[in-house]
Amino acid sequence: MLYATWSRGFRPGGINRRGDVPPYDADFLSNYELGWKTTFGRVRWNGAIYHQRWNKFQFSFLGQNSFTEIHNGKNANIDGVETDVNYVAGGLTLNAAAAYTNAKAKGNVCGVIEDTTSDCSLSFVSVRDGSRLPVTPKLKGSATARYSFPAWGDVKAHVQGGVAYKGSARASLRSLQLQSGTFVLVDPNEYLGKIRSSTVVDLFAGLDWPRWNIEAFVTNLFDSTDELSRGVNCGSCTRTLIVPGRPRTIGLRAGMKF
Repeated sequence: MLYATWSRGFRPGGINRRGDVPPYDADFLSNYELGWKTTFGRVRWNGAIYHQRWNKFQFSFLGQNSFTEIHNGKNANIDGVETDVNYVAGGLTLNAAAAYTNAKAKGNVCGVIEDTTSDCSLSFVSVRDGSRLPVTPKLKGSATARYSFPAWGDVKAHVQGGVAYKGSARASLRSLQLQSGTFVLVDPNEYLGKIRSSTVVDLFAGLDWPRWNIEAFVTNLFDSTDELSRGVNCGSCTRTLIVPGRPRTIGLRAGMKF
């Protein structure tokens, strides 16, 4: 099957908690996508290529007195490809998936909301034209292998291994900002750094009865540092706080069908 789709969504605008910060407008995302879903014998291959236009995107940060401020940027373009492959033969199942995302701001965003010039000549450029959008890495990928086989009687056994990779990403959209309570310009990326890339490996093994199942697992086998986000506690803070993913976890779980 080949398909093409167009869709559009929005988030409503609203007011900021601080009365001297003006309200923010709604933002709109238009998605143009071409995709395919195919099967070749034991192999299934799906994928999509897309282009997204994000108009007046909303972004937030900690401002004066550590109140969260929500503002509108100019626009952003997001181009990407995602695909997955599946292979099944008897008790063996192989899956692989990957995604490439190129997300960039389009147009300068000025550091003072009243400055509407294209080059921010009345203030300073807070978000540069062409800057990568934060949090989302350019490349993500995963692969899983699972093998199921008869153990004894009506009991089946399975073993499974998986690996997931994600690339690095910016922690902050802004390249320049006024430090809270001062007139000093700082680059938040200098103290935040990047959300680091990571590779996580998971292993599973279990037994399945008609009504019961039991499984032993180890997630994040090599105890990799999986960073989810980076930020600060207050508007004038420069001490970076990292939100980590789950560390190595060893466990046993059981279930019942009813």
